[in-house]
Amino acid sequence: MNRTNLQMAWRGLWSHPKRTALMIFIVAFAGLSVILMWAISDGWILSMTDVQIRLDQGAIRVFAAGYRDDPTPVRGMSDEGLPAVFDAVVDLPGVTATPRLFVSGLLRSAHGARGVEVRGVDPVEEQRVTDLHQRMVEGRYLVGRGELVLGLELAQTLDIRVGERVVIVAQGEGGVQSIPFSVVGLYATGMARLDRRTVLIDLDDARTLAGVGGATTVAIGLAHGRDPVRTDALLTERLGADFEVLTFMEANPLIADLIGVVAVEMSILTFLLSILAGFGVASTALFSIFERTQEFGVMLAMGMTPRRLSRMVVTESVLASAIGFAIGATIAYLPVVYLARVGIPIGDMAAAVEGLGMPERIYASISGWYWLFSLSVVVIIGAIAALHPARRAARLQPVEAIRDLA
Repeated sequence: MNRTNLQMAWRGLWSHPKRTALMIFIVAFAGLSVILMWAISDGWILSMTDVQIRLDQGAIRVFAAGYRDDPTPVRGMSDEGLPAVFDAVVDLPGVTATPRLFVSGLLRSAHGARGVEVRGVDPVEEQRVTDLHQRMVEGRYLVGRGELVLGLELAQTLDIRVGERVVIVAQGEGGVQSIPFSVVGLYATGMARLDRRTVLIDLDDARTLAGVGGATTVAIGLAHGRDPVRTDALLTERLGADFEVLTFMEANPLIADLIGVVAVEMSILTFLLSILAGFGVASTALFSIFERTQEFGVMLAMGMTPRRLSRMVVTESVLASAIGFAIGATIAYLPVVYLARVGIPIGDMAAAVEGLGMPERIYASISGWYWLFSLSVVVIIGAIAALHPARRAARLQPVEAIRDLA
């Protein structure tokens, strides 16, 4: 695309402002729609994963090799192996770690009993990795041994109140263990597994229940901006074959698959909207050929080659597509920024998908990648759509074209 061709295309584009404005409007609408849908769908995925990372799992988890194949406490990390994990992260800026020990147990209150997942945690270190302590709706978070916190829904099911005594019964390595606890707090996260099936106790109490030392996993938190994939690779290299290091996505393949499906659906939708815009560009460009037959005939008669004329028509369409997308993207920027800051309240919808840990409000995502992708698709489709009108213009015969509208 040389400078002369660009100048001629620009002049030709604005020689019929109404036609050009229509073409730009069609592309702007498609670009605006694509960007808003990308921002909201990405924001939904990020909100869902972020709440699970912050409240439950952490960005990375470390297991003893083979533990996930047979997740019993005895196959976890021993007291001797556990320090290796903390030695591997101690010099990494923006990386925090906390040990956890999971035990299957029976929670008994004065009004009933229910099977639960008992999560033994370090009350201090856990708060550096997750934000569950910020979701307390009654009472307070764990401080030390003999205390227990649980989800509000589970507490309501068993009619448990803050200050009451409960008992956890579990099958440990040395036999059945039964330990009384004082309920000090209730939390609500919107995540079914946490709110309905999980209780938190001190790590040493969990070790007593299980009859083993160490931990079954180490949850790792990352500061904002630190790449979990690179950190995962570094920890895998440092820890070796005795440990298994998994990012959130690796540990949750169903969520990873869901993200992949959404990405494919959005790509298809972007393509379809771009095709729609392409039809608008093609029909407008084709109408332009009929409208400008005499003009093109004069150009050909004055020595312009058919190939150059064809290239000029395509350039006009590309310029119109680029301008249209720029306008659509500019218009989309304000609502995207607003939704990224204020969010979208989803109300009852959060309860409908509570198993995925959806927050009550989702925030739009701002990413230059889907802006660039959308621009590329829209402009390329616009150029392709203009090929047929361009070939038709190139086949015009100068004398007949001039006579046609003389």
